[in-house]
Amino acid sequence: MIPQAYITEWSHKVPWQTNEQVEQDLVICRALTEIFKDEFLANHLAFRGGTALHKLYLSPQPRYSEDIDLVQITAEPIKETIDRIRDILSFLGKPVVKQKANNNTLIFRFESEIAPVMPLRLKVETNCREHFSVLGITKFPFSVESQWYNDRCEITTYQLEELLGTKLRALYQRRKGRDLFDLYTAITQKELNFGQILTSYREYMNFVVGSNAPTQKEFLLNMEEKMGDTEFLGDITGLLRRDSNDTYDTYDPQEAYEIIRVNLLERI
Repeated sequence: MIPQAYITEWSHKVPWQTNEQVEQDLVICRALTEIFKDEFLANHLAFRGGTALHKLYLSPQPRYSEDIDLVQITAEPIKETIDRIRDILSFLGKPVVKQKANNNTLIFRFESEIAPVMPLRLKVETNCREHFSVLGITKFPFSVESQWYNDRCEITTYQLEELLGTKLRALYQRRKGRDLFDLYTAITQKELNFGQILTSYREYMNFVVGSNAPTQKEFLLNMEEKMGDTEFLGDITGLLRRDSNDTYDTYDPQEAYEIIRVNLLERI
């Protein structure tokens, strides 16, 4: 989709492990800019998830992230928003739209440029249920500087601690070691308010499960089981940077878990 010279240029900014990852990363950056340049979408959607964490708050970006996760800020019909996203991202072609009770997903499919040609997809998922913020919505400046695409915008998003609160919820709910890596990287790179992370975690977890939120003991048992799972531990391997950044060579999930346990889990 993107000429090879521009992919090579972008790889100097994001040294991911494959050309396909680099190409999709640039597509993601353009898509984000196009979405949040649009006044209607910027007022109705907020950016969340691992891609938000890495594109906005962690620098240099320590790992590749492949999807765009959005949240509908206000409870209202979603059709106009979905139609607007589809129009804004028409450079990617016609998406498949999947609608569920709690989210709407647009899946754009395209082919990589550099041989061997690989099928790529960009998933843009909008949460249509969690119309709230614990610490307040904020605006974050974002720019893309590439010969293929050059523009800037202000992205509507959440405070770092709130993003990490939702990431802590994800760490419990799913079996992806990238959640552990993300929390560890943020804790070791940033000055954080752990109380705000935990407050955000509780609000988001309670919204989903109500009074059945996991106890500290249940969370620790959940993690002890995952820390013995090679699939969980290996989830991050293909996503890390491949340059001289120490993150790729020295990341130790056991060390990461110890830091998360002491700073967050034992305070639940």
